[in-house]
Amino acid sequence: MEGTSSGNAMTEIALALAMAFFSIMVLTMVSMGVAENKTPAVAGAMLAPAADDAKAAAVKPRTDDVIVVYHGGRFYNRDLQPVDPSSINTSGRALLALSPALPMGEAIAVRTQINVSNLIVSTLDSRWLKTLEGMTHDR
Repeated sequence: MEGTSSGNAMTEIALALAMAFFSIMVLTMVSMGVAENKTPAVAGAMLAPAADDAKAAAVKPRTDDVIVVYHGGRFYNRDLQPVDPSSINTSGRALLALSPALPMGEAIAVRTQINVSNLIVSTLDSRWLKTLEGMTHDR
C-alpha cells in the first residue's frame, strides 16, 4: 500500500497546484473586469436648416470711398487706371475688390499691401470681371 500512496502524493500535489493557479486566474479575471462605462451624456446640438436665399451683405458705396481693384497682379482705381497701393492714403473707407477665384493666400498678401485703417474687402461681380478681362486682352 505504501507504493501506491507515494505515486498518489505527487498527483495530489499537482492537483493542488493546478487548483491554486486556477483560483488565482479566476480572481484576477474578476478583479480586472471591465468597469461600467460612466461617461456623461453629451447634449446634441440642434442645427437650423440653411436658407437657400441667403445673400451676401451689400456695402453701400459713399462718395468719399476710395475704390481699389486688384486684377491680374495689378492695382487699379475706380476709373481702371493703374495705381500704386502704397500711395493710397485716405482717412475714410477704402474698398478693395478682388476676383472671387483669387486664392486665399494671395488675397491676404494683397490686403496687406494697402495700409488703410478702414479697409473693406469685396469680390468683383461679373460685369467688373468682363471689363477687366477685356482690358487685359487689349494689351
